[in-house]
Amino acid sequence: MRLMRRGVLALARTVLAACLAACATAGALAATPAAPAPPTMDSAWPPPPPSERVARARRLRAEGDVAGAGAQLESALATAPAYDDARLEFADILLSNGSDVDRAAALLAGVRAPGARGQVLSAWLAEFRGDDAGAAAAYAKALELADDPDVRLRRALALERLGWADEAIRELERVRDARPKDTFARGRLAALYETAGRIREADAEYCALAAARPERAQGWEELARFYERNGRRDEARAAHDRARTARGQTSARKLRPLPPSP
Repeated sequence: MRLMRRGVLALARTVLAACLAACATAGALAATPAAPAPPTMDSAWPPPPPSERVARARRLRAEGDVAGAGAQLESALATAPAYDDARLEFADILLSNGSDVDRAAALLAGVRAPGARGQVLSAWLAEFRGDDAGAAAAYAKALELADDPDVRLRRALALERLGWADEAIRELERVRDARPKDTFARGRLAALYETAGRIREADAEYCALAAARPERAQGWEELARFYERNGRRDEARAAHDRARTARGQTSARKLRPLPPSP
């Protein structure tokens, strides 16, 4: 019996020691701090600044990826809603393709420093809404900040639609002086000169247009019709002859030689 009791006591001591050792190990594990979680992609790589997104949008747009450019600008505005460059770039895209004029208007309304580009975009917006007076005024503000023949031409066309011929003529004259080979601007100028009764000046413009591309019949035909409207029949016949010659030369250039006979 004594031996049995001694065995039981020894076994109890062994079990108790094992329990104490297990508890100590658990406590040590609990006291050990957990390893930090690996950083997420967002915390390790903060989003690029809005200026970088705008630059990326411009590159994508130049490559023809308008949708990708729009996505970059949306992202830039999500982090910096008041960033003027992103607002102007996005408004430019929307007005250029006419996809969302109201959104473009909201973007432009929040621009703090529009500059010449912002004024031009405001003029485009006014043209979309049929407000030629507003467009002409916005183009004028843009020209005060930076002279640009394209902007001046757009303003001239708005003035012409409004019936403000004298002011439109002045703008077209400045475009002609800056770009003498701009046949569209000179054609509009010739028409306005003629309507205003400034026949000598209209004559000079129609002659310049015909002489600029003598191989094309269109310029000579327009000159001939101008002469006909003003009762100058001999000059009209001569211009029609030049037009026929130009058409004949064009047809001859289009003819291809026959292949040699086998």
